[in-house]
Amino acid sequence: MQGEEERTENRVRRPGRAAEVILFLILILTLVTGRIFQWMMSQVSLNLDEILYTLKHPVDGTDPGFYWSIIRFSVFPAAAVFFVIFTLQHFLRGREGGSASGPGRKKPIEQELTVAGGAGSSAGHPARWRRMLGKWLLPVCTAGAVIFCAVSAWQVWTKLGISEYLRNSRQASTWIEDQYVDPEDVSIVFPEKKRNLIYLYLESMEVSFSDLSSGGIFEENYIPNLTKLSGQAQDFSGPEGGKLNGASSWKYTTWTMGGMFAATSGLPLKIPIESDGFDTNYMSTQDTFFPNITTLGDILQEEGYENDLLIGSDATFGGRRLYFSTHGAYEFYDYNHYAEDGSLPSGYKVFWGFEDEKLFGFAKKRLDSLSKSGKPFNLTMLTVDTHYPDGYTCRLCEDTYGSSYANAIACSDRQVSAFLDWCREQEWYEDTAIVVSGDHPTMASFCDGAPDDYVRKVYTAYLNPAKEPVRNEWREYATVDNFPTTLSALGCEIEGGRLGLGTDLFSGEDTLTEMTGRTQIDHELSKSSLWMQKQANVEPLTGDITYDPYDEENHVLSFTIRNVSSDKVDGFRCCMKMYGYRTSSGKDYIKWISAEEIEPGVWRAQWTLPVDQAYEGIVKLQPTCMVDGARSNVLDLHFYHLKYDAGGGNCEWYECDSKGRALKS
Repeated sequence: MQGEEERTENRVRRPGRAAEVILFLILILTLVTGRIFQWMMSQVSLNLDEILYTLKHPVDGTDPGFYWSIIRFSVFPAAAVFFVIFTLQHFLRGREGGSASGPGRKKPIEQELTVAGGAGSSAGHPARWRRMLGKWLLPVCTAGAVIFCAVSAWQVWTKLGISEYLRNSRQASTWIEDQYVDPEDVSIVFPEKKRNLIYLYLESMEVSFSDLSSGGIFEENYIPNLTKLSGQAQDFSGPEGGKLNGASSWKYTTWTMGGMFAATSGLPLKIPIESDGFDTNYMSTQDTFFPNITTLGDILQEEGYENDLLIGSDATFGGRRLYFSTHGAYEFYDYNHYAEDGSLPSGYKVFWGFEDEKLFGFAKKRLDSLSKSGKPFNLTMLTVDTHYPDGYTCRLCEDTYGSSYANAIACSDRQVSAFLDWCREQEWYEDTAIVVSGDHPTMASFCDGAPDDYVRKVYTAYLNPAKEPVRNEWREYATVDNFPTTLSALGCEIEGGRLGLGTDLFSGEDTLTEMTGRTQIDHELSKSSLWMQKQANVEPLTGDITYDPYDEENHVLSFTIRNVSSDKVDGFRCCMKMYGYRTSSGKDYIKWISAEEIEPGVWRAQWTLPVDQAYEGIVKLQPTCMVDGARSNVLDLHFYHLKYDAGGGNCEWYECDSKGRALKS
C-alpha cells in the first residue's frame, strides 16, 4: 500500500520551479494583454485609425487620463486575479509539503493515517485532492488565461476590422478626388454687410446624451439646455422637431483634429501615420498643413475677417497650431498664451490646461475686444471638460448622477447655455451667426448601451443663421457638410451648393451621405488615396545621426545629430533605457536628457551609465524632436548590447537591433 501511495505521489508531482515561473509569467502577460484587448472592445466609438493616431502621437500637452484608463482597466484587475492564483498555489504547496518538509515531500502523518485503515480513508482523500489541485491549478489557469487572451484578440480583430483595414490599405481609390469640389473653382459671394462667426466646438458632445424622447439613448437627458437650444436653432431635423439631429463622423474625422479639419475643409484627415515602424505623424514639423487646399479660414481671411482660435490646451498638440496658422492666419489664445500673459496663476494647470469656466470667461473678454475692431470676426473655440475618459468636473459641476463623465456633460450643457445667453444680450449678436457642434463622438464607454442600429451623431445647431433651409425636412449629413453650411449661415451664396466633400444644408442639394450612404463612404475612405497624399504634402523628418562606440572607461554612450530637415525643430529630448537594469522600484533604468547644441544645427547627447551592479542586456537610445517646447516626433531608435561586471569591468558590447542581434558592419 505504501508503494502505491508513493507511485500516486510521483504521478501528481507539480511542475518544477523553472516551469512554474514560466507559467506564472505567461499567466500575468496574457491576463494583462487580454484585458487590454477587452479595454479596446469597451471603447465602442474607437476605431483602428484613432487608436493608432492617439497612441503614436506624442503625449506632451495631453491629459494622461487616456493612458491611465488603460492601466486601470487592464493592469489592476489582472494583478488581482494573478495574486489570488499565486496565493492559492502557495497555500496548496504549503499544505502539501508542510513548513518543515518542503514542497514536493510527503507528510509522514498522512502516510500513517492512510495505512491505519478507517482513519486513512477520511484523511487520505483530502490530501490526494490537494495534491491534484496543486498540480493542475496553475497549468489550467494559465491555459484559461491564454484562451481568454486569444478570444479577446479575435474580438478586437473582428470589431476593428483589422483584416479589412489591411486589405483596403493596399487598394487605391479615386473616390475622394472624384467627389471633391475645389472652393477655388466655385463662386462664393458674401453679403454686402458681413456677419460675424462664433464657431463653438464642444468636445465629444453627442446627440446620444439626450433622452429617448429627444433622440438620445438615455432615460435621463444629460443635455436639457442644448436640447432646448436645438428647438430654437437649426439642426436640420425638419418641421416636426422633437428629436435632435446632428452630423455623423466619417472615417478619419473621429478625433479632435480630424473633426475640426473636416468641418473647415470638407475633407477627412487621411494622412499616413506609420512607415517602417516609425511614427510619421509629422504635422508638427511641417511648414504647412495641406497647403494645396482652400478652407474656411482661408476664405474668411480673404474677406477681411479677424480669425482667432481659443482653446484651453496647448494649440500645438495634434497639429492644430500649424493647421490654423497655415489656413487663415489665426491668432492663438491657448493655455500657453494665458499662462504667459499672467491671466492664469503661476504654475496653474488642470486637466489639459485650464477648464471651460475660464475658457468662456476669456471668450467674453476677447469678443468684447473683437466687436470694437471694426472688422468682421471669426472666434473659433474648443471646450475640453467633456474629454475622454472621465471628463473634468470643475467647481461649477454638481454631483447629480454618480458618474464623473455624466456630471461633466451636464455641467458643460449649463455652461454653454449660459455663454450663449450672454451672447444674445450683446449688441453684436444680431450680426453674428453661431455654430455649436461636437468635434467627434465620445471615445468614452459612456454610450455602451446604444442599440446596434442607433447612429451616433455629434450635436449640431446653427444659431441666428442668415437663411432658412430650402428643404425643410430631416437631413442626413456629416461633419464635412459644416464647411459650406457655415458659409451659407453667414449669408454666402455658394455656386452649386457644394464645397470639398460637403454640401450646403441650406441648399436643396443632396449630401454625399444621402446619395452614397455612410457604410460605402467609409469603405472608400479606408482605401489608399494618392490624391490625399499629394494634398497633404508631408515631408518626412530626417537627420544625420552618428552613434559613438561605447566608452568603456567612462561608461558613456553618446551620439551627435546634424542636418535636421525641419527648421521647426528647436532641440532634442533624448531617452536612454536599459532593459533589465532594475532600479529600487523594480523598473528598468530610464534616463531622459536634453541634447546640447554644441554648434548651430548640431546637437550632442551623452549618458553616463550606472555600473553599481552587474549588467547584461539591451540599451535603447531614442532622440525625440522638440517643437515649440513640446516633444514631437521620434527621429530614430538605436540599440546596444552591453555586458559588464559590477563596477563596469570586463565589458563586452556591440551595436544591435531591437532583438539584440548584432548589426552588420
